[in-house]
Amino acid sequence: MNSMPLFFDDDLAMPSGNAAVASTHIATGVAPAALVHAVVGLGRFGSTHARRLAGLPGFQLRAMVDPFAALPLDPALGSLPLLRHVDELPLDITSATVATSDTAHADVSLELMARGCHVLVEKPLCLTVADGMRMLQAARQQGVTLCTGHIERFNPLLHDGCRALLREAARRHHGKRDPFLHFRRSSSRPGAATDSVLDLMVHDLDLMAWLCGISNGAPLELIDRQVSATAVCARVQIGGWVAVFESGLGATVPEAVIQAQTEGGPLALDLRSPEARRHLGMDPLCQQYVAFSRAIRGKSSAIATGDDGLAAVERACRILEA
Repeated sequence: MNSMPLFFDDDLAMPSGNAAVASTHIATGVAPAALVHAVVGLGRFGSTHARRLAGLPGFQLRAMVDPFAALPLDPALGSLPLLRHVDELPLDITSATVATSDTAHADVSLELMARGCHVLVEKPLCLTVADGMRMLQAARQQGVTLCTGHIERFNPLLHDGCRALLREAARRHHGKRDPFLHFRRSSSRPGAATDSVLDLMVHDLDLMAWLCGISNGAPLELIDRQVSATAVCARVQIGGWVAVFESGLGATVPEAVIQAQTEGGPLALDLRSPEARRHLGMDPLCQQYVAFSRAIRGKSSAIATGDDGLAAVERACRILEA
């Protein structure tokens, strides 16, 4: 008797304890059809997406779109067609990644969803709340899945045990006025300090909401904001929790750090440490795509939804507009 085919049919979970290895449940049965996928935007991030997708089970990378990219592309991408516009995509494309410039996220996503494509948008989802509302409405009208690439949710340091520790700390600090979370994130890329809010701080606004279980509708109360030549620092209250967010560009030493007050004392997580880069299974980007596939199939998933992405953008805009 022939054995049933094996396929991965569970979200890649972060194990508890100190292990930073992603695990997955192997189920037997009929594997779901691979998503015929396209990547739109082939800059630094888009090219990385394409390389990961080229050999990822559950996805068939069929085409790439970029009006400015030049051939030859990475050899790992083989002879995949490089198109100049979304209109040129094959009709059988079922899902797509939007990794264009941030200013084009909304318009490109709307074009793809109008074709019936499920869409994963690199963070930030968009640059304005109005654009985000248009994107969510289009996803509902077309019956497609819209997700946001808040990849820090899949950082190996944020495994089950760590998240449980942080959620217990959140439970004990709810309603208190002192901050129990402090996020610091910076990049060596040049730019105005305020540009870092939608570029970098938006990651941590999503992480706080995800870790604390804050609803997307919970408003951000800005307690204090300071802007220097290189950084923005905001003390905020969201959903009954107080936190401090710092972000900046032009840093000599880039960083991404979470500090938390836990029952056992202060906890510091360096999200760019060697431990955070150690993944013996699928890397965080591939895990995010497995979660995207699950979301499309209506299964539970850790991926940031379109609503989650818009909530992070709305809170970032609140900090910028103060």
